Amino acid sequence: MIKVQINRGLSGNLIGLNIIGHADYAEYGSDIVCAGVSALAETCVLGIEKVAGIDPILIKEEGYFRIQLPAKLNQKSQDIAYVILETVCLGIKDIAKSYPDYIKIESKKEVL
Repeated sequence: MIKVQINRGLSGNLIGLNIIGHADYAEYGSDIVCAGVSALAETCVLGIEKVAGIDPILIKEEGYFRIQLPAKLNQKSQDIAYVILETVCLGIKDIAKSYPDYIKIESKKEVL
């Protein structure tokens, strides 16, 4: 199962995502659930780097993906990044609706 943690700041804006595990929907290389979530995660990185102009905090390992916005951002870049992150979350939630046995989503509000 893929576990997705949506991290929000004190203001409620999405500031990062943690994606852990594999869907195990199908064999490696044929798993459309993993492929869909992975494509959204990689698109999120590209959007934040190339469209918002932000160098995110990023960890990518086998079965683990983490992206987080840095603390200090100008307002324009921050607004663009929020839209990208929210859009990616909508995509992941939509996949989870179609494959609820393979994706679990939880939200966490940062306290710092």
